[in-house]
Amino acid sequence: MAYCPKCKSEMSATEIVCPGCGFDFPREKAVSVPGKSGIAHSSLADVALMISTIAASIACLIAIGFSIIALSAGQFFHGLVLGPLAFFLQLGMVVVFLRVQED
Repeated sequence: MAYCPKCKSEMSATEIVCPGCGFDFPREKAVSVPGKSGIAHSSLADVALMISTIAASIACLIAIGFSIIALSAGQFFHGLVLGPLAFFLQLGMVVVFLRVQED
């Protein structure tokens, strides 16, 4: 049971107008979710995230090619250390971008 703030009469909790005095309760405003507004959640940010995901995916393929070319040229440090390091860094970025897109 609820009570009218104006005349203190009993009323149902679902009523929006007091049956005793006619007090009209203000309608609740739409509750916005904090942190889900601004440029970080705009359509421009979605496009930038999609382009970044594609660019990081292409960079993964380039790192694999770099490693193969470096190994064929006899540059084992570049082919076995730097190439895989670049690959896994870019792969981590792809995973982060994809997880952010899920939210």
